[in-house]
Amino acid sequence: MKSKSMGRVRRNHARYHQGRDDLNIVPMIDMMVILVFFLIFTAVFSKTNILELNLPSNNQAVPELPKGLKLEIIVHPGDIVINDRNSGPLKMLTNIPAGYDIDGLSLFMRNVKSQFPDMTDATVLLGPDVPYDVLVQVMDTVRVYQLPVLPFSKAELFPDIAVGDAPT
Repeated sequence: MKSKSMGRVRRNHARYHQGRDDLNIVPMIDMMVILVFFLIFTAVFSKTNILELNLPSNNQAVPELPKGLKLEIIVHPGDIVINDRNSGPLKMLTNIPAGYDIDGLSLFMRNVKSQFPDMTDATVLLGPDVPYDVLVQVMDTVRVYQLPVLPFSKAELFPDIAVGDAPT
């Protein structure tokens, strides 16, 4: 009798599920949730840099620079001389009470870069008795310009810097 009742149960079970072709989407939903978390955590969030350019107004006189400019920045204990290797001195920045005129150097380097946008090299020549810290400040000023709007954004000026001793 047991076998007869088991056969009846199987027939009833088959009759109950007859014509039901439901798709079980629970495993698919589980996989989609896992994929969403995986994609969120492995996504690369790129940092967008915004470069704001402040062009000089017409009342600021930008000096005329020679065509074949070979830029040299000579640091002496009392001043900074911006020089063209071929034609001679372009600008002299005497020391201010706080020390070297790094802001004046930065302004002049930006003016030079505006006239020579493809130029990337400069030479920093260090005179005797000039502290190493001044050399680092001058190199950073010649290499990049700190943008005033965004705190950690910089614009490239002359990244290829050579260092040497200043002529006496």
